[in-house]
Amino acid sequence: MFYHELNSKIDYSRSNLRWNAWGANDQDFGRKAQMPEILKLLQREFKLDSIRETPAVSLENIKLPNGKLSPNDIKNLSALVGKNNLKTDRYERIFHSAGRSYYDVLRLHFNTLKSFVDGVIYPKKDSEIIKILEYCSKNKITIIPFGGGSSVVGGVEVLKGKGQKAVLSLDMTEMKELVSFDPISMTATFQAGIYGPKLEYGLNLKGYTLGHFPQSFEYSTLGGWVAARSAGQQSNRYGKIEEILSSVKLISPNGTVETLRAPAASIGPDWNQIIAGSEGLLGIISEVTIKIHKIPETRKYFGLVFSDLLSSINFIRKANQEEIKTSMMRLSDANETRLYEYLGELGKKNTPIRKFKKFLQNSYLKSVGIGENKCVVLVGLDGSRQEVDHSFEGLKKLWKKGGAIFAGEKLGQNWIHSRYNMPFLRNHVMQYGMGVDTMETSSTYDKLEDLHKAGIESLQNSIPGSIAMCHLSHSYHEGACLYYTILFPMDSKKPEEQWFKMKKSVSDTFTSFKAPISHHHGVGFDHKKWYESSLGKPGVEALNGLKKVLDQKEIMNPGKLFHS
Repeated sequence: MFYHELNSKIDYSRSNLRWNAWGANDQDFGRKAQMPEILKLLQREFKLDSIRETPAVSLENIKLPNGKLSPNDIKNLSALVGKNNLKTDRYERIFHSAGRSYYDVLRLHFNTLKSFVDGVIYPKKDSEIIKILEYCSKNKITIIPFGGGSSVVGGVEVLKGKGQKAVLSLDMTEMKELVSFDPISMTATFQAGIYGPKLEYGLNLKGYTLGHFPQSFEYSTLGGWVAARSAGQQSNRYGKIEEILSSVKLISPNGTVETLRAPAASIGPDWNQIIAGSEGLLGIISEVTIKIHKIPETRKYFGLVFSDLLSSINFIRKANQEEIKTSMMRLSDANETRLYEYLGELGKKNTPIRKFKKFLQNSYLKSVGIGENKCVVLVGLDGSRQEVDHSFEGLKKLWKKGGAIFAGEKLGQNWIHSRYNMPFLRNHVMQYGMGVDTMETSSTYDKLEDLHKAGIESLQNSIPGSIAMCHLSHSYHEGACLYYTILFPMDSKKPEEQWFKMKKSVSDTFTSFKAPISHHHGVGFDHKKWYESSLGKPGVEALNGLKKVLDQKEIMNPGKLFHS
């Protein structure tokens, strides 16, 4: 039995992954056949006279400067890992020079990316990492750790440290093995470069799951999850990655930090929590021990329809505060609900019978007070049959009090089947002068409705004619995450300036609500300004002091998060 539909056969060879877009060459948007209809919808929404084609530049035409690694560097680094594990070719250098944010992909698409790594090195064991860090510290070479490269916050932006002559990408994906499996303690230790599907597939074969499924799951790695404090879609049951983390090994230029494998301790600040979220500034995460769980006996995923956002938020709040066990509660606001309704209708024949059924459905919703502001909440329950039934009954009382109607399990199943699909949409719309970007934050329940409104307004005001929507994807006792998506016509002359304006507007809004600049995407380079202002000068100086001890030559991923 597998916990969910796993694509464990993705070919992760670098030549099979798109160098300037999301995903692998042999995987695509599930609604690709309906792209003409989607484009027409966006054309209407954006009030465009026509759709313009904006094809991507070819790999051969990317302006790639000569590499800065000397022949001696190439010889010595190759000797550390074997000549086949140091790459300096065009494809590898370009692929490793950007993440997969809208801003990253935009620059690759239009050939405006300015900085590139000078080489890529693939270690296969800890001893090789140690030697690489020693060599680069002595020879003034910046190191940027690289896992799946799925960062959407500038986490792998190519920035060279002060006085350093070259930049080396250290790709961890050859370190992908299960190190140890402990069914008694219910933990497993993996090398940090393993991709999500490979990790989960290996556990499922033994009857276990990690339960960590971020939307980037198929193209991100265990080490990357820890480095950026990611959240999986079933975080209500399993927690964010920093809660799943049991022990971690960090190889820094000044030595190795390995935390104890213990359930709890009172021995000062928790190094697990210092390393989680460190985004490559302190060293290389090489090995991670994680809590695992038996694959649940059963699951029940279903949809609910509420009349408005506030009643939906109150349902989620009460479910959390009454401690009803759920795996997931995902609230789509009115705009996102309308989008998914539209996508759900694509490709279906609009027969008289179908029209009549839709009319009856809409008439029924209106009769119970649910109109244009309706919001859908998807709920996921996993566990024993008794646990699932008990949670379902408890939730039923809450949704009935909240005036919601039960929309059946088909909505939940459809979500499960397509949950990793949406990032591929951006690949297609960018070919036609349109953009998609996302950003997220979190706040307490008393502020969520106001923050939701302010975030939507800041996005739409920053790019007139855009479509902004939001969902609540992770929830807690005291509050929840808000995850925004914006679709917009790209500025044909200054698309990067358009993005900067939008990013600043929404980030300033988050800060004005004293909300974090990120809930689970990390900080990287893009969010650094707002992170530092919220942390304050003493906090930034303290973290830089910690970096200076572990990374005296400051070669590790400079310029990100808190590092100047």
